[in-house]
Amino acid sequence: MRSALDERALKAAAEIVEDVKSRGLEAAREWSLRLDGLAPEKPLLDARAPSSFDATVVEAALKAAESLERLYAKALPADAVDFFEGIMRVVKWLPVDSAAVYVPARYISTLVMTAVPAKVAGVKRIYAVTPPKGATPELLALAERLGLAGVVPLGGAQGLAYAVFHLGVDLVAGPGGAYVQAAKYVLSRYVGIDGIEGPTELAVYAEGVSAEVAMKGVLAQLEHGPASFALLLSRDAGLLEKARGIYEASKTSSMGPLEVRRVGGLEEAADVINSLAPEHVEVWGAPQLVPLIRNAGAISVNSPSPLLDYVAGISHVLPTGGSARWRGALTPLAFMKPIGIAWELSASPLRRYGEVLARYEGFKHHGDALR
Repeated sequence: MRSALDERALKAAAEIVEDVKSRGLEAAREWSLRLDGLAPEKPLLDARAPSSFDATVVEAALKAAESLERLYAKALPADAVDFFEGIMRVVKWLPVDSAAVYVPARYISTLVMTAVPAKVAGVKRIYAVTPPKGATPELLALAERLGLAGVVPLGGAQGLAYAVFHLGVDLVAGPGGAYVQAAKYVLSRYVGIDGIEGPTELAVYAEGVSAEVAMKGVLAQLEHGPASFALLLSRDAGLLEKARGIYEASKTSSMGPLEVRRVGGLEEAADVINSLAPEHVEVWGAPQLVPLIRNAGAISVNSPSPLLDYVAGISHVLPTGGSARWRGALTPLAFMKPIGIAWELSASPLRRYGEVLARYEGFKHHGDALR
């Protein structure tokens, strides 16, 4: 299992979070100037389109938002209602009141991928937190169209801490570098978080397609940086050899590594993928592999993973570092909480069983309350 956190990032994030908690905007501006070279005059910008922005970019982002919202509206959990032994029991799903979503500078698609799930969940106040240079005209215009409460032009730990302690958000979500994730970890003592996201990971299984096709998504994900990783699996040794050549001819110092591995069949490929539990999986030419995959953030079938990253309708905020073994893609559920309700409509025979359990556990007054 791979971790997105290290001690240096955690120590730095803890210092910044506590400083902003105690000193507020003054501390946030100081850290912004030190780390980003800019100290915004206002800690909160209106989600309002400026007079000039690239409408083509905003239109593309809104189409991605429409795609995501259409699917996620169908992913909302239903309240559960049941009657048993004189008791009406309800599990009611409600959104948190407010949330901050982190948007790395110029990653306008990430605003879609984080704000839309929160919006579909019914969150009343959604703030985008982004570095000063990330508060572009296009992002402000998109924030208005998505109905955000405002944009915090403060990056990293200082921006998230300001949103938590001085805007009073209940939850923070979104991707970002090691220091952003460390800040989320530190802030999880005070508010909810979606998870800890590390560098991009991709596993690809390919058969019956060219190496050029199989490598399109690989090269796309590896351009996220040297910490990214890709694994290409196939039964075709020739495909793997050609893919390695494409990688060697295309790689730069800012790209992550590629591993190629020959497998004997789909079951072996599934075992490898499930053990790795990667963020992204691409399956080319063998859709029958998909039901065998249990541990993955998202799976692209006969399409490159950037389609999912931008417009396929699933959030690109996905589990990394092997955490796909226990969690998945960002959905409205991340911004919701179940509340249990029990209404005793008539004297329930269940009381006597509760009394037995209370006596066994040594809670006299619990037992007395159930008589």
